[in-house]
Amino acid sequence: MRGRISSTVLWIYFIFMVIFLFLPLAVLIVFAFNSGTSPTLPLQGFTTRWFEQAFSNGELVQSLARSALIAVAASLIATFFGIMAALGLSSKAVRGRSLAIGALLLPLVVPYISLAVGLLILLQALKIHHTLLSIAFGHAVIALPFSLLVILPRLRSLDRALVEAARDLGASAASAFRLITLPLLVPALISSSIICFTTSFDEFAIASFLYPSGQPTYPVFLYTGSRSPQTLPQLIAIGTLVIAVSLLIVGLAEFGRRWGERRLEGRVASALAEKARAELPRLDDIVTPV
Repeated sequence: MRGRISSTVLWIYFIFMVIFLFLPLAVLIVFAFNSGTSPTLPLQGFTTRWFEQAFSNGELVQSLARSALIAVAASLIATFFGIMAALGLSSKAVRGRSLAIGALLLPLVVPYISLAVGLLILLQALKIHHTLLSIAFGHAVIALPFSLLVILPRLRSLDRALVEAARDLGASAASAFRLITLPLLVPALISSSIICFTTSFDEFAIASFLYPSGQPTYPVFLYTGSRSPQTLPQLIAIGTLVIAVSLLIVGLAEFGRRWGERRLEGRVASALAEKARAELPRLDDIVTPV
């Protein structure tokens, strides 16, 4: 009886959590097709003109493309350093592992506004002009902890016997990593790239301090344009497209992850079976002639 009550409470909590998370997205999609200029009820009619006007707005489209480009660069940088950090932390010989993990996860607890001010002062001290690349590196700093939290558990869950078997068969450390470890990390790398991309794409504080003059990112443009009644419907329309593309990317990534895991499991099973057959003694060596 108590277990049934707990299960019912958990289901109610889950339903309310889903409603709390997805109801704002549903409202945004509904108002994207509202013919009125203000997002208020009742709806004044159905229209798609806001999408046409949004894509005709050159500054809006450029800011969107700018944020996407920065997010791709930041996700690649963060995932690369996430792999390097995970490989170093998974080694048995490393000292101060807890201290290193704490330092790498520090951006999770440091306010982004403080980090943005620090990066701004650092760039000014180094006499580096504000560029989109500086934003990408700043976003990579805050995305690195997420990458590490995804890649490190996956790396620790891998069977070390696979790498040792590859080394016993003559593969170098680099070849064993490229042929064994890296393919097994592909699902985690995909998840890391998506999380880092999302973290960078919607980041506002660092971008607002570091963006070059006249080249705002999409969150910065969204913040300034939301105050204008003429631009607000276009921003809602673009926000709807961003939601649709995000759901599509997550769905394709999940499908690719499961397909990759099934394929890798089959390849690993085949490799282990081949290794087992190679290590079996020949029948001629066992049976002695009479």
